[in-house]
Amino acid sequence: MKPPVVVITESLAKEPETWIGKRSEMIRVSSDDPGFGEALERAEALVVRTYTIVDGALLDRAPSLKVVGRAGVGLDNIDLDACAARGVRVVHTPDANRDAVVEYVIAMLLRTLRPIAKLDAPIVGNDWHEYRKRSVTERSSETEILGIIGYGGIGSCLARAAKALSMRVLVCDVRELTDEELGFAQLTRDDVVGMDELLERSSCVSLHVDAHDRNHRLIDARAFSMMRGDVILVNTARGFVVDPGAAADFARDHPEATLILDVHDPEPIDPDSALWGLQNVTMTAHIAAGTTNAKARMSWVVRDVMRVLEGKEPEHDAIKSAAQG
Repeated sequence: MKPPVVVITESLAKEPETWIGKRSEMIRVSSDDPGFGEALERAEALVVRTYTIVDGALLDRAPSLKVVGRAGVGLDNIDLDACAARGVRVVHTPDANRDAVVEYVIAMLLRTLRPIAKLDAPIVGNDWHEYRKRSVTERSSETEILGIIGYGGIGSCLARAAKALSMRVLVCDVRELTDEELGFAQLTRDDVVGMDELLERSSCVSLHVDAHDRNHRLIDARAFSMMRGDVILVNTARGFVVDPGAAADFARDHPEATLILDVHDPEPIDPDSALWGLQNVTMTAHIAAGTTNAKARMSWVVRDVMRVLEGKEPEHDAIKSAAQG
């Protein structure tokens, strides 16, 4: 029996790639390679990460395709409706990068709240005491209110980590959150607020919303107008959630604020973006999930890909999950 043809367009961790390679005819080809079309014609499975767009046009070129595997969490680059209409299963790894993203957010918050001044040269006499006085920071985690917009897998774990650092945590979500979900992070009903109240009260805000259309430019000029002038805003969700023009205006008008943006619209970041050069804006290259362990866990989407090819039910069916809300 011939092994199934699996096309991989973006890099996977070595062990998962070796695993799927032993069980399939594996073709590694990027979506912008001239040979991609020929590979698609034969593909029974397609494994992608972030930058391969799986839409109706692509599916039309893949007559034998049975399953798309997204090595990651978000499904922004995959048209689930188009896949469902053609009977193509979609699998992903919804929890794979959770810890890495939480770690990134906490690290960025702490480096902003409590910048640690290191010693580069010997200090003697009274200079030692003066240096220590100047190194005292005004803010610390125990004085802060962290507002989390989107209380899913990452948002709830971030809330739990923030509570362990003695932060007050406020959350908002479009869903009705259960007592069990809130209890996971030791939150109560009083900690669940509307978005406007969250923006007004929070000294730190972290975004963890999904790719729904309602979240496009969720953080716009109006949202910024409700934030504190010294707010720390972190976006590791989707680039389109934050209006870059409004963000630049807010950063210029509020030098005590800090914007930390890991995801962008578009990517790479527009060279003409007004955010470049602003001292209180930190931009990183979509690397919040950039740990070896997280990359490996995301790459193991190949297990679900193989389950579908073998006629079995996958562990994480993206289309079914979307249908369930």
